[in-house]
Amino acid sequence: MTELALALAAGAALSSAGVVLWPAALCLVAALIRPIRSSRRPRFAAGAGSGRLRALAWAGIAGLAHGHVASARGLRDCRWSIPEGEVQLVGWVRTVETPGRFQLTVVEGACPRPVRVQAPLPRASAEGSGVRVRGRWVRRSEAAPGVDPLRAGQVVAAEVESAEVVVRDVDRWSARTRARGLDAVDRRFRREAPLVSALLFARRDRIDPALRDAFSATGTAHLLAISGFHVGVLAGGVIALVGRMAPPRRAFAAGAGVAWLYVAVLGFPDAATRAALLLTLASLGRWMGRPVAVSGAVGTALAALVLIDPAVAGRIGAQLSFAGALGLALFTRPWTATIVDRWRRWRGEAPGPRVRVGVEAVVATTAASLATLPFVAWHFERVPTVGLPASVVATPLVALALPSVVTALGLDALGLPGAAVPAAGAEGLLALARGWVGLWARFPGASVAIDRTETLAATVAVFMGLLLTRWVPRVGGVARGTAAVAGLAAALLVWPVARQMARNGALEVYLFDVGQGDALGIRTPEGRWIVVDAGPPTGRRLAADLRRVGARSIEMLLLSHPDADHVGGAAALLDEFPVETVVGPGTLRGDGPWRGALVQARSRAVPWRVVARGDRVALDGVVLRVLHPSRRVDGAPREANDASLVVELSWRGFRLLLTGDISVEVERSLVEALGPVDVLKVAHHGSRTSTDSLFVARIRPEWAVVSVGRGNRYGHPAPEVMARLEGAGSVVWRTDRSGALRLRIDRSGAIEAKGAGRGAR
Repeated sequence: MTELALALAAGAALSSAGVVLWPAALCLVAALIRPIRSSRRPRFAAGAGSGRLRALAWAGIAGLAHGHVASARGLRDCRWSIPEGEVQLVGWVRTVETPGRFQLTVVEGACPRPVRVQAPLPRASAEGSGVRVRGRWVRRSEAAPGVDPLRAGQVVAAEVESAEVVVRDVDRWSARTRARGLDAVDRRFRREAPLVSALLFARRDRIDPALRDAFSATGTAHLLAISGFHVGVLAGGVIALVGRMAPPRRAFAAGAGVAWLYVAVLGFPDAATRAALLLTLASLGRWMGRPVAVSGAVGTALAALVLIDPAVAGRIGAQLSFAGALGLALFTRPWTATIVDRWRRWRGEAPGPRVRVGVEAVVATTAASLATLPFVAWHFERVPTVGLPASVVATPLVALALPSVVTALGLDALGLPGAAVPAAGAEGLLALARGWVGLWARFPGASVAIDRTETLAATVAVFMGLLLTRWVPRVGGVARGTAAVAGLAAALLVWPVARQMARNGALEVYLFDVGQGDALGIRTPEGRWIVVDAGPPTGRRLAADLRRVGARSIEMLLLSHPDADHVGGAAALLDEFPVETVVGPGTLRGDGPWRGALVQARSRAVPWRVVARGDRVALDGVVLRVLHPSRRVDGAPREANDASLVVELSWRGFRLLLTGDISVEVERSLVEALGPVDVLKVAHHGSRTSTDSLFVARIRPEWAVVSVGRGNRYGHPAPEVMARLEGAGSVVWRTDRSGALRLRIDRSGAIEAKGAGRGAR
């Protein structure tokens, strides 16, 4: 059952990824119907044991078809129903990403699919809440060529005017329950209230970003998201309590009932629903007096959720949840038994209860971590190296704290005395967990970057090794292991070569969507990186976008001027990446982010090179020519924006003009030194103080890219600037409407443009 459910889910996930149905189905069928030679004549039939393979293949095809049918139904509505201007949507909150951004699954209105919404949520709203949103649609381009952007879920609602809770009776009850719970959390818990809100009510947006980063870097972020772990801890407490007074089957039934009640309060998020389904299956098994196969129960729950909503298979939360559950089900018992057996051989006696509990905790953490590792690497493009030691201590601390939290809130709700005692105990445990995670997060190399190509290569290499250990015959106990190691080495060595060949000596320019700010990434034909500006003080998000497109180090960090929306993330980039050199204008004055970048560069021993007009920097055939300012200044310039570096990047006839935040006066002083360019980074986010008609007529850009925040208070970009550029025949790309952009320039100078969603893919 587990294998069939996995095949069904894999098919549905491939559908979400845009895999076309009929070619995939033909390939699967062709793989199953193969010629098998016998002693008499060739015949087409399934070989020995292929009935199982056939069943798995057909389950995969069924999942693919089911996903396409469900997706096509939504796509049809999207294609015909999305209006221009203001719209109203009613749907369910899938995830809360930040205090001002969440994902909404639309049930009334255009496009009944997940969309991203820019708006503050009401306080009682969490995953699963019903909300009404008024705003306007902003289409996003999809990174993969040939894939409909709606199919990939890249339709985004932004500049939302209002959001109010609109719920049915059951949802109104759950919203009120969450609101009362959050009030009680604020009342009973002080320093740890944001952490308790996340652990119990899925309000991760209340947690300090630095703490979120620490949990993410150490691979313990799952503790902050409602998952089977939280449901299991609460249900386990109920089972243990009721089990003292009633038979086990009634205890399991009570645990399942509490689990479903908790899931209903949360709004039925995927991971929690999976856990409740598993507990229900376990309760049924206990009630019927039959043993429960945990892996089979996981498979049944997975199949049920995929049949109800095939999009579940493509969601990272569901993938991590089921992968972790399968890891626990498949590996915990055999690995524990192996360790206990070796302990017995070593010590001559079985380990004591405390040792066994410790072994099981370490084994369970390891099993779940290894099972989820490929999904973590694929989606987050980082792998925690300290996940095991961080999780082994943090997980039991959180598991012990949760019952104390529930006890304190229960006593508070009933008006009984004594709530302060379990609340204090929970705060102490959570403080220890927070401190432990923070300690490991500060370790150098707590997490390492890995892009999707490397993740795929490593996964294929591991599977090759596993297959070789089964297929290669044993020769003196050596050949099989040697072949496995050789296969792993070959896969890991060949992949980087193939990846470098795929680049084919092209120049790539990435315009990142960093909101109201500037940040560009330039990958040279040899694969080295130049980063121009670092956006506002959200540098870790920019670092994630850079890693996502393959950056592992930065050869040159060019900062145009000291404004926070251009250098706010520079210190974080210097902390996250090895940086060879920083290039900037000759001013030592600036606000906090500029000084922070200077301090960080000095602490990392990164050279800081000051440039002015006439300076040239060359890297792998890419030449950067500095056009402005005309001199190095060691003080505050007359106008900070007009002291921006203006740089022309050239490679094989391709020209990119980087203008910082200069005004019309500086543009006019540069007109005589400029000629036509292929791409213009529009100055000052499209402000009306820049990009006048004389300047545009002189450079005649084929592309004009504007980095600007959605709904910004400055009114950027100015309509007259956009009209001026469009009137000159330029293709205008705005990050507030279209997200990030990737430009690929081949050796002939041809430009291939591709939208890249929120950041860049």
